[in-house]
Amino acid sequence: MESDEANGDAPRTVQAVETAFEIMEYLDSHGQAGVTELSKSLDISKSAVHRHLATLVSADRVMNVDGVYRPSVRDVCGVDPVFEIIEVLKETDSATPQEIAEATDRHESTITASLDRLEESAYVVERNGAYQNGLKFLDIGERVKYNTGIFDIVAEEVDKLAAESGELALFSVIEHGQNVLLYKAHGEEAIQTTHEIGLREPLHCSGLGKAILAELPDDRVRSIVDEHGLSAFTENTITDVDTLLESLREIRERGYALDMEEAKPGMRCVAASVTSENSSLHGAVSIAAPKSRMQGEQLESAIPELVQGAANVIELNSIYVE
Repeated sequence: MESDEANGDAPRTVQAVETAFEIMEYLDSHGQAGVTELSKSLDISKSAVHRHLATLVSADRVMNVDGVYRPSVRDVCGVDPVFEIIEVLKETDSATPQEIAEATDRHESTITASLDRLEESAYVVERNGAYQNGLKFLDIGERVKYNTGIFDIVAEEVDKLAAESGELALFSVIEHGQNVLLYKAHGEEAIQTTHEIGLREPLHCSGLGKAILAELPDDRVRSIVDEHGLSAFTENTITDVDTLLESLREIRERGYALDMEEAKPGMRCVAASVTSENSSLHGAVSIAAPKSRMQGEQLESAIPELVQGAANVIELNSIYVE
């Protein structure tokens, strides 16, 4: 049994650090425990348990709820489960603490503690025992989209592009090596798709993504591929890095990118990158349509001209907001 110290400070020894980790591991696996339970289970004196718990509480690693201790929002590895909870709720729309715990492989008490904090800050709401992401994220999202500096310009031109083409017009940006949809507009004949604002997709499989990649140096493209891979979404998806790099060279020469049913069967896309006067990358704009309506003259000249024209207008107007 660990010996008691004369003072109340946690001993700065290897044994003390190991004991603190044992307490954290016990709480993480059991969810919660009192001083007596920890003392008996770990064969540590109650005074030593009190001392270690005081240190862990002050470090925000453990919570004391009426004499019962449980992991704080950070687990024994120091990883905050809050972000995992938000992602689970995004995918499921609504979930109970037990369902979230199962999805994240964490103890329910840890999830409950995190949900309490999220609810206090209005990031989640509780309805009949289940939790949902709150409307606070809507406010954050509305503000974040203007971080591009040219959102109003993009929205106006994408709306025009959809009206002129009658199809689905899109604008996306690159973030953390992924293609993120920032804005979309539907023309009169536009097909309804699952493209939601904020949707994150790999860059290699879409016209938008390849238009963006074509503006990057090859070593940056390889770095993105190393991190995110080249998953196949259809039989036409590029899954080899050398083939991708060759495709990007062709895009640079042609001035626009093509998605020939590489992301979704039956859907084609023409996209052009949008850069600023100093050559910094804003994103890419595109028109997407069914294969039956995007072939021949439409695919070879009409749609590319519309897309490149919209990209050029966004680039010119962006000069005055930079």
